[in-house]
Amino acid sequence: MTVFDPEHWMESANRCLKSYVESNINTRIYSVVMAFPAPQIAEIKMPLHKTLIHFEVDAIDDRVVGMGQNYFALNYDDVTKTVNPQEAREVHINFDVGVWSSDASGGLTARMRARQSLTLLFGGQLAKQRLIDATDGGDGYLEILSFSGGRFVMDMQNDFRLYRMVDCTLVLRIFSRTPLLPEGGPTIEDIQQDPNLSIVDQPPNMFVLG
Repeated sequence: MTVFDPEHWMESANRCLKSYVESNINTRIYSVVMAFPAPQIAEIKMPLHKTLIHFEVDAIDDRVVGMGQNYFALNYDDVTKTVNPQEAREVHINFDVGVWSSDASGGLTARMRARQSLTLLFGGQLAKQRLIDATDGGDGYLEILSFSGGRFVMDMQNDFRLYRMVDCTLVLRIFSRTPLLPEGGPTIEDIQQDPNLSIVDQPPNMFVLG
């Protein structure tokens, strides 16, 4: 299985998702495509002999974590007396999920079974925990926020029928992290007070003009 890397969050999330699905379906029957496959299908010799399941990034919503400077870790080096801060962001990725089958790959039945399999993979708390366990390498993971939709339609390609599922959405949450810079910045280890500095108390409600 592929585990999540917060410093390469986009490619990592896609590879984790593909690996998770392929590890839990029969790849002799299904093929997982991480893109909208219409251009590919136009070039494929029809009919399809495997039912295609596609995941296409439809929207990305990322936001800073917390307030202020948004430092996830300061990475203080006690030897060089430097810090190398990393920022974190919360990212929601919306995937358009689709199914493509032909009569040769199972037609209507293959499409229904594919939707059922996707529900097992992404619907409910058990599926949520399975995806976390599958993608957690100790440095972050993929979390399911929602899985919904799915409308059945039929298309034609080269005089062959395509049984499709459209309007299905999977929303995942991940936390990204900026990479470490080659060098850190200096830190203020202590504050030296001027020995000649003195503070004179003033009586209350009095102002010094001049």
